Amino acid sequence: MPDLIGAATARLSVPEGQYAILSPGAEDAQDSIPDTGEVAATGLFVAGTDGALVITGTDQGDIGIRVELWSGAPAADDATWEDVVEDSYTATGTARVQNVEGRPAGLPDLAWSGPGTYRMRVSVRGRDLGADHDGADEGRPAPVEQHLIQVWPAPPAPPHALKLTDELGETWRREAAEG
Repeated sequence: MPDLIGAATARLSVPEGQYAILSPGAEDAQDSIPDTGEVAATGLFVAGTDGALVITGTDQGDIGIRVELWSGAPAADDATWEDVVEDSYTATGTARVQNVEGRPAGLPDLAWSGPGTYRMRVSVRGRDLGADHDGADEGRPAPVEQHLIQVWPAPPAPPHALKLTDELGETWRREAAEG
């Protein structure tokens, strides 16, 4: 059974319906964020070297994010989440969650064991509600849209969708299929 190394929770303001995970020390760090078109295969997120992009339902407003750092792959809990997708992330330095304007979330370094390849599992719920309530979360105790990012060291592997049920993700996948 893998060990939970650390965890933290934050509230992140997301402009433009997305946020990034990137290695700020990497040369041309902003250029390492994948293009939104690359997200279409899963409708949720895509990762690569020094950059990952996550699509939110909330276009302008706050989302809740919990990060969990693991020694190995944790058990998947897809019962409480609407979409769950895994992908590989290669960090040449640190890996930080931030909004696309560069504002950090204040969460721990996701590349917690140093440079190398990690598996990231992003689980979400409330993206469809977030799309319906843009900007309405200010002052609420908890945003309607919640994200869980679980990270552990692992060899590179292709993206894998464990669960895909929300309407926003379906829209992304359908538009990609239609070209």
